[in-house]
Amino acid sequence: MNHVEASVEFYFKGIRHTPEAIINLDECMRHEEPLVHIYKALAAENGIGSYSHEFDVMVMEEISFDHPTGLATAFVSNGNFDFEGFEKAWLAERTLKVLQPIASKYLGVENLEKHPDIKAALIAAYQAE
Repeated sequence: MNHVEASVEFYFKGIRHTPEAIINLDECMRHEEPLVHIYKALAAENGIGSYSHEFDVMVMEEISFDHPTGLATAFVSNGNFDFEGFEKAWLAERTLKVLQPIASKYLGVENLEKHPDIKAALIAAYQAE
């Protein structure tokens, strides 16, 4: 599983707020706008209405990321999260999870990493429209 701790600091009506939440990135990446999903998760976990002025102020601040797990560990640095890099790696990992059983069953290939040409051909076929 891929998780990350997200937090944001903002002031609303002179009061400092520091909502934080553990984000399941596998679920997050299934949303059209992952960053919006994270802001909404921060709000929900911390009792902030997603249609409130407090929420409007919160989304103007940058989210800080920490304590990544799984694939996310390679994409969090100094509080920043490389969404684009993570998405690319996450999609590649997800694709291989679909293709590896097919390669095993029909081609007798137990590890696609050891057969880059077959891997490339299966990925191309999988991604073809």
